Amino acid sequence: MSTALRVQVGPSNYFQGEGAWERLPEFFTAHQLSHALWIGGRRATAAARPYLPAWAEDRYVEFHGHCTEGLVSSLVQRVEAGPVIGLGGGSALDTAKAVAARTGHPFVALPTIAATCAAWTPLSVWYDEEGRALRFELFDQAARLVLVEPRILAAAPVEYLAAGIGDTLAKWYEAAVLVEGVSPLPLTARLGLDISRTLKDLLLETGPAALAANRRGQSDEALGAVIDAILAGGGAVGGFGERYTRVAAAHAVHNGLTVLAETETQLHGAKVAFGILVQLALQGNWVERDLLRRRYADLGLPTRLEDLGVSPHHPRLGDVVARALQPFESIHALPFPVTPQSLKEALLA
Repeated sequence: MSTALRVQVGPSNYFQGEGAWERLPEFFTAHQLSHALWIGGRRATAAARPYLPAWAEDRYVEFHGHCTEGLVSSLVQRVEAGPVIGLGGGSALDTAKAVAARTGHPFVALPTIAATCAAWTPLSVWYDEEGRALRFELFDQAARLVLVEPRILAAAPVEYLAAGIGDTLAKWYEAAVLVEGVSPLPLTARLGLDISRTLKDLLLETGPAALAANRRGQSDEALGAVIDAILAGGGAVGGFGERYTRVAAAHAVHNGLTVLAETETQLHGAKVAFGILVQLALQGNWVERDLLRRRYADLGLPTRLEDLGVSPHHPRLGDVVARALQPFESIHALPFPVTPQSLKEALLA
């Protein structure tokens, strides 16, 4: 297999700090901003209004749901002469990214939560109309600009930050599987792996303090470090390492769980965090699994199916297993075959 990698490190510009959103006019003219298409969720916009410059209200589209083909196709028709600005969480940003990619317009990310690295990565995760994960699509261009206002993220519900920690912890556990036995490992992949290890250590050490700041609604050094770890660090892992540092069993388990209506209200990162434990069980790494389970208690992350609203006796647990084991799924990156029986046992373990 070729070791050649396509490195897509990240956005052209990233700013995290109080007043970051005021930088928009530094990168776009007043004419461009007046013709920008804003895509954002209702709650995200309500939280963001005190920090936003004035914009044309008729250029704003309220977002809800997931990044779907129907939604993106409809929004493409509304793009004019300015950038496509995504405001909110991962699904809103992924939708805005896809619209920008299809129209050739610059993409700007204004994340209002730190639940995934969607603001950084040049890819969108696609869903069907029922909220089931389909695939991810890589784009040629990353964001022109990412502006992170920590005061907004500090005021967001704490479960979003917890989910972001879970999603970013998976960077290390999945990358460690993907690079196993690869020699020589390309330098950029090693950089991605090193970043993922640094992120894991930082999140386990600083995550509880950041969550405490979030509960107080205060932006401090710990929260800022964890925000950067999730948004920038998490995105940089895949940007440097490409296929060697992207997804393995943890994300496949997430995709499997999306077939259950009970998990629709569970955040992406929470399901991925549970998927890490399932992956460790599949690997037979019980020491690390038990260590991580104990740390999850301080991070507000799920350790059992019941924590995701799913009974271990759910009649459709076999559908979860079947979805996670589809031939194209990343669970097959594990260095051993996974059977329906072994995956079910890992889910229950």
